[in-house]
Formats: sequence, C-alpha cells, structure tokens
Amino acid sequence: MKTGLLSLLLLVPALSWGVVGGRTITDGSYRQTVALTFKESSAQLQGETYCSGTLIGPRLVLTAAHCISLGAKAFKTPVEEFPQKIWIYIGDSTDPQSHPWVTPQLKVARAHVHPQPDIPRGDLALLVLEQDVDLVEYQIQSAPMTLANKDMIGRELTHVGYGMTVHQGVKGTKASVSLPLRAITGYSGLEIGKIFEPGPGACHGDSGGSAYLLDKDGQVKFVGVETSISNHPCGEAATYFIPVSQEMFIWIRGAVSLPLFE
Repeated sequence: MKTGLLSLLLLVPALSWGVVGGRTITDGSYRQTVALTFKESSAQLQGETYCSGTLIGPRLVLTAAHCISLGAKAFKTPVEEFPQKIWIYIGDSTDPQSHPWVTPQLKVARAHVHPQPDIPRGDLALLVLEQDVDLVEYQIQSAPMTLANKDMIGRELTHVGYGMTVHQGVKGTKASVSLPLRAITGYSGLEIGKIFEPGPGACHGDSGGSAYLLDKDGQVKFVGVETSISNHPCGEAATYFIPVSQEMFIWIRGAVSLPLFE
C-alpha cells in the first residue's frame, strides 16, 4: 500500500511543495486548507497525503493542475481515473509517526482541469466533492476569494499546506508560514521568500496549498494557489502562487455552478 510514496518522492521536483521553518498547525486554524490524499480503493481506510488544496465552497476544492497529472504518474494510475481516487482530509496535523498517511473524510467526484495547465497561470484544477462539507461539524470559517492586487505588496501573506517540514523529510504536516508579499508579476504571480537566502518557505507536499491575507476589514481572504518554488533546496527558495483573478473566477464559473464562499 505504501509503495507509491517512494515513486512520488523521486518524481519531478515541481510535483508538490510544503512548509519548512513554519508553524505546525494543531489549533484548528485554517481549516479551509485541506490535504489531497490518494486511495487505491474506497475500502482502503487511509490515504497517502501528496498535495494540498483550498475549500472555496461547500463542495469545491481548488488545487494545482499538476497535482492531477503528476500525481497520476506517481501513483501509476491513468490520468482520467485518478480524480476518482482522490480523497480530502480536513483537520490539523496528525501524529508525525503516521505521516504521510491520514484518514480522509470526503471523496472527490470529478475534476475540472484548466484548459491551459502548462502555463504558469493555468496550473489549476477544480475538484468537485461527492457531498457538501458540513462547515459546523468541521469548524470551518470560510475565507472568501478576493482579487490579488499590487496594493497587497509588502503586507503579510500566510501560506498553509500539508508538506515536509525539513528538506527531504516526510509529507503530511499541516503547517503555516507568514512572510511579506514581495512581488506580483505577470509570469510568476505572487512571490514570498528569497532565492539563496536561508529562511522559511515551501517544500514537497504543498502544491495547490493556500495563500491568505488579512483584509482591511479584518477578515482572512484567500488570494492564491501555490504552484512552485524557485529551483533551490527547501528553505533556500522563493515560493510562487497563482493569484486569484477575474480570469480565475470566469474559469471556475464556466466549469461549475456550485456556490462559492462569500
């Protein structure tokens, strides 16, 4: 059952990234950020954490497109069948001894991949769950999507995902890191951290993870999807996010008519 882990770790480095030098989440915060896990069959109790995502509506999870394409290769599953083997885990970090294995709660029914997944701003996939998430049961406080803009540069961005906390470690730790938003560019999107400088940042296990900002009204808002890090070891790299944009909203609304958090 655990043979997929080795192949996943040896895959192309861009597959997934997580948080190094951050804060392990054990207090129920950022429940909107979820783990993507792979289960070979519904009868299997545990799933293997391999990517992250963000709940943007009661039945919708936004993640990175390469969590579908490269995930299918890593787990040796036809890409068209892979979404039906993805399950979602909602909650804090579990016992580190069990990583990357968790007991997921919700099954993915289907996936909508952006029509241009190979371009930086198109590395997006929308997962539709089989049922609505009970926000009260899972104690989820929604973080509505808000358009990213250059007025946000210099403000603190919080990145959350289920990844490794040390370079070449094990995936599955839900952690966060807060750093100033350094730039918003047309190519690489939102950027935090610096290349070649040791410090907190992303590592394997967190592709598709969340970027949050505290808005001026005091509400936490979801502003980006983690897509990659600069080509350096974990803890010495910049992290990049696809910013929430009007084009992203148009694509989501063209794919589904399900409600989003407001």
